[in-house]
Amino acid sequence: MSGLRKLLPSANALLVFEAAARLHSFKGAAEELNVTQPSVSHTIKSIEARLGTQLFERGNRGVRLTRAGSELMADLSPALRQIESRLRAIADREGHTITVAASTSASAQWLLPTTAQFQRAHPGVSVRILTTDRNVEPGDGVDLTIRRGPADWDRANCWRISEEILYTICSASYLEKSGPVRGLEDLMNHSIIHNAEPYRNRMQWKEWLSLQGHNLTLPETLTLNDYQLVIQACIAGEGIALGWSFTTQRLVDQGILLKPLDNEVVTDHAFYVLGPKYAELSRNKMRYINWISNHAA
Repeated sequence: MSGLRKLLPSANALLVFEAAARLHSFKGAAEELNVTQPSVSHTIKSIEARLGTQLFERGNRGVRLTRAGSELMADLSPALRQIESRLRAIADREGHTITVAASTSASAQWLLPTTAQFQRAHPGVSVRILTTDRNVEPGDGVDLTIRRGPADWDRANCWRISEEILYTICSASYLEKSGPVRGLEDLMNHSIIHNAEPYRNRMQWKEWLSLQGHNLTLPETLTLNDYQLVIQACIAGEGIALGWSFTTQRLVDQGILLKPLDNEVVTDHAFYVLGPKYAELSRNKMRYINWISNHAA
């Protein structure tokens, strides 16, 4: 590797080149790296002088890579990502922070209490929970995600934590004022809460009823775009909703919510915890994954 000293003014020059190439801007690279634009320009010129070739074409609207610059970027970018992944794994080996992303309802009703138990058992590990209204892949600041996927999902770094089971939920106060639900057809006579999340495909009332041989169109008494709001509306006694066991079973066990009907649907999907594909996960991340997997029931 001693030859690199002759080809590069410094190891940091590679980071400067990568930022400028990725952003197509010396100014943008300077802002990202917290240095001055002349410093970036000087570093690039130094690399070009060492290599004896131009890496960027300069223009009034920014810069763009030459053929030589494109060739260097093609090799450098994946190499830096691999180095970053390895450094993160080493840094996380004995502690630091695990960042996990999940929906608001999964975070509030299941992940938060499960994580609190984990942290009491492993005080040296810190966990950050990020709520998101859409499915995200691990990476770019997110170590793990809680996702719904097919029941036979074949994916690297994927651990199944729960079946997808749906049933009806409401509060005792709602049944006291509206009366019992005497069957699926009787849902037509009740206040029905609908879930209309914009970015996640979730089973709706019509499909749930169809799987049980009923072709009913229930009244849209209340429609909400976040499932945590649906749960809160049920707790407040506003009506009946579909309940996912993954996020509502704890509330049912505590008596906060009730199942007005015995009907359940087990779908061909499940819930998983995902890590970055093919990445080697640190010891503490595996401890956390095993903990939440074992406590999902």
